[in-house]
Amino acid sequence: MSSSPSPSPPPLVAPVPAHGDDRAAWLTPGPRPSAPSVVVTTPAYDGANDANDCWLHVEVSDPHRVGDGLSKHIEYKISYWTNNASFASESGCVTRRYSDFEWLGRQLSASVDGAIVPLVPSKTLMHMDDPSSRGIEKRRAGLAMFMARIAAHPFMRKSSDVQVFLEDSNKSSWSSRLPWYERGVLSDSVSSVTSWLSTINTSDVSASLSSSMAIDALREKPQHTEVVDYVSTLKMRLEKLVSAASALQKHGKHTVGVYQEFCACLELLAGQEDKALKVFAPTAKGVWWDKTRALFAAMTTPQQDAAEAMRVEFLEPLEDVHSLCCALMAAFDARKRVVDHYNRVTAQIERIEAKLSTMGVPEPGPKREEKQKIELAASDLRIERTQTHERYERCCANMEHELLWFHTELATALGSALKKHVAASGRAAGSQSRVQDEHFCEIKKLFANKPEAFSS
Repeated sequence: MSSSPSPSPPPLVAPVPAHGDDRAAWLTPGPRPSAPSVVVTTPAYDGANDANDCWLHVEVSDPHRVGDGLSKHIEYKISYWTNNASFASESGCVTRRYSDFEWLGRQLSASVDGAIVPLVPSKTLMHMDDPSSRGIEKRRAGLAMFMARIAAHPFMRKSSDVQVFLEDSNKSSWSSRLPWYERGVLSDSVSSVTSWLSTINTSDVSASLSSSMAIDALREKPQHTEVVDYVSTLKMRLEKLVSAASALQKHGKHTVGVYQEFCACLELLAGQEDKALKVFAPTAKGVWWDKTRALFAAMTTPQQDAAEAMRVEFLEPLEDVHSLCCALMAAFDARKRVVDHYNRVTAQIERIEAKLSTMGVPEPGPKREEKQKIELAASDLRIERTQTHERYERCCANMEHELLWFHTELATALGSALKKHVAASGRAAGSQSRVQDEHFCEIKKLFANKPEAFSS
């Protein structure tokens, strides 16, 4: 029985030095590669991609296992080269684990206004701790794409979070670098005043708050809402397409298995017939099961090639485009957090102003000091609201560039995937047709007459 060629094993991973001079040499980046291993496109910003702009080149390599027992995990070697003057060195190496990449993604989503921050490869249900496994290699490739998009982006590559990710070897400051919406952005005085105001529940304050909020609340622009709805619908349809393509690819792999099982049955029948002919009728022609087996064995390889081409040429690009849509939806969510923060600050301002209006002009003493403290808190909040509004406008302006890049990337990726899929399907169909032509003519003649099995 012929079988399909077994896939080649993944490349062996060289042992990683644990300490000493060998590890120091291993963590030396060496000269900058002539070209990045992952080539990506970037959004176009006016003046952000000129020759005088800083550049960053990052490579992800050498997955290796660290620790034992419950602390066992995979780390990756991260090498970088840059001309950014804020970096301590023009090049360097660090090791990072999967959760570190997740941390960087969260930080960039919170700090780079309006940017489509790439997503890290999704987690799997399988526990992957073998550095030489195909799953780890796929994750390494995904992390390399993640870092390539960040390094190529005109704003993200300048982020201080990226610098910390690439330079801070002991990750000592990571826990303190919380996203802005988790940092407690208001001063202690504002927090204490707003906490005090939360205990007040008068109808006058509530009525003033409701009327003023209706006027001052920040709302998403209609065109932005339409874009969010469009991308959300596109994301859902891509999910269905990915599911259908995955089912089709699995069907192709299943067909290969059925062909192989069928060939195995024919081979057994051919063997039994050979034994029977030797015993009962040595001169008989037999049924010739082996010729039919040869036909289906020859058809197994084109079917297997078609299933693999479906995965590489169509399914994986679709998954990448779906991931891009998810990243864009995350950017929309980040902008929505800015809007919500603006409205929360506005609500706090209105509550303070409503309270101030009821205090009048107190006499010198504790009451006046209390009012001055509240007025100072209101002033801080107004500054915070102005800064938040500027941030929202910056998000909207940057997202115009990001959406143009997204549309181009989407059309290019989907068009290329569909073109390659059609070409691969055509090659598979032609290969199967040629295989059938080579084998079927003789088999058709064979079955034109009643087989003379066990007869002379």
